[in-house]
Amino acid sequence: MIVDDEETTRDSLMELVPWSDWGITEAHSAENGIAALALAEKFKPSILLTDIRMPKMNGIELAQRVRSLYPECEIVFLSGFSDKEYLKSAIQLHAVDYLDKPVDMEQLKTLFTAVVKKIVHAANKTVDIQYRREEMVVDVICNKTDLSVWMDRVDSSTLPLTNAELYRVYTFLFNWSSTAAEDEKTLMKQRILHLLNHTPADSDLSYIAGFVGDRRLAIIANDDDESQPERAETFARHLLNRLQEAAQGAYTLTAGCSNQTARTDEFSVLYKDASEAAKRQFYSGTNRIYFSHSAAPAGYEPDKSAYTRFKKILRSDPPESIIAYVNQMTEAIAAAGDPDTNKIRNLYFNYLRILFEVTMQWDAADSGDEQEATYMWREVDTRITLNELAEFLRSNIEMTMQKSETKAGGIEKVDEIKKYIASHYDSNQLSIQTIAEHTFLSQTYLCALFKKSTGRTINEFITELRIEKAKGLLQDRNKKLYDITTEIGLTDTNYFSTLFKKYTGSTPSEYRMKLLYES
Repeated sequence: MIVDDEETTRDSLMELVPWSDWGITEAHSAENGIAALALAEKFKPSILLTDIRMPKMNGIELAQRVRSLYPECEIVFLSGFSDKEYLKSAIQLHAVDYLDKPVDMEQLKTLFTAVVKKIVHAANKTVDIQYRREEMVVDVICNKTDLSVWMDRVDSSTLPLTNAELYRVYTFLFNWSSTAAEDEKTLMKQRILHLLNHTPADSDLSYIAGFVGDRRLAIIANDDDESQPERAETFARHLLNRLQEAAQGAYTLTAGCSNQTARTDEFSVLYKDASEAAKRQFYSGTNRIYFSHSAAPAGYEPDKSAYTRFKKILRSDPPESIIAYVNQMTEAIAAAGDPDTNKIRNLYFNYLRILFEVTMQWDAADSGDEQEATYMWREVDTRITLNELAEFLRSNIEMTMQKSETKAGGIEKVDEIKKYIASHYDSNQLSIQTIAEHTFLSQTYLCALFKKSTGRTINEFITELRIEKAKGLLQDRNKKLYDITTEIGLTDTNYFSTLFKKYTGSTPSEYRMKLLYES
């Protein structure tokens, strides 16, 4: 999978590189990280070739997400920039290599030939039964392979399904907690597969299970001729309860159930039906079981003047009227039940963006900080249901429209933020998320408030404070650069040196020599 926001680079890699000659049978491309994640759910990439600096989601975050989806995926980074911190992240992700732009064709060939050999060698190793079953699930769903092919290839202990019965597909949609780290998700998914494959199921229905992407667990189960939806619901509820018991606060769940089929070659279609059914959690809530239905719900199309109207009432109406407008819109969306939930999320994102542009003169897309520009997207995406999304917008309206307390309360809140940073700048765990949790603000509002009040982003403020603290520590000639790095909350000495020179014009060593000379 090739991911690059530069169309010329992306098209050249797709069209001019003889991938098939190097043993790569399938190549796809995406223009950014968000599009790449959606693409990755349609096929399982063995290799990710990604640019590092991209809008909305950079290559490092994309690689982390893809690695959590497909732990065996090999990663190659592509960039026209030399950035020590990015290189450090690449090393932590066990990336295969790092290629500079423009790409040298011989270097590319040498690298990818070696990667293909590594993948082929790993595929020949014996795998545990839970991963073999997951491989089958992914293959019949994503590659549309007929299950009978696997029935001829493996024994019944590995594949406990027969082609003489009916089947259903169940999709369990995982809503991961925002506090769940990627490595925690990977470990949790391994435990879930072990639970489903190595502990008694308390059911007479045979099944195989596997994760298809980061959020969806697919289960292909036997049914019988007399099976009614009630039995399928009982089976799904049993699994839902088992999975919830194993959650430990890391996720919530929803299940979608397909119709029956006697065919072994249409699991891809049934998986899509079950997944679409599970997505109805957006309107009706989690921890429920939804069955697929043939009747397509109506779509929701906002009035073309909706955004203009929202801007107008933000400038003229009291908070109560604005919230009433949001409530009215939310009710209309809920009544329509549009299955394109991404479209609805984007609608609320646009309202949120307009809110901050009008009330705080802050645009996430033009905030001056690549990280801060992603927070608004991320916070919208973590809202599971329509009600949660609407409540998030309403709460931000209330915070930004408190006119009687805005100035004094805003200054007080910014002072609180600065004090917290001053007390925690020496921790490498300091982040906008931890500051937001401490101040009980959304990350989006936090960034907007601080930028409006100080003219700087929070990350700029943190960095400048750390550089000033480093200047003081450099006066001690016996203190090593590594110790100074850790004392100001960083972990990479090379990155610290690069950052220090960017802000002062001198490396730490040069700055220390200058102090020595002046004294």
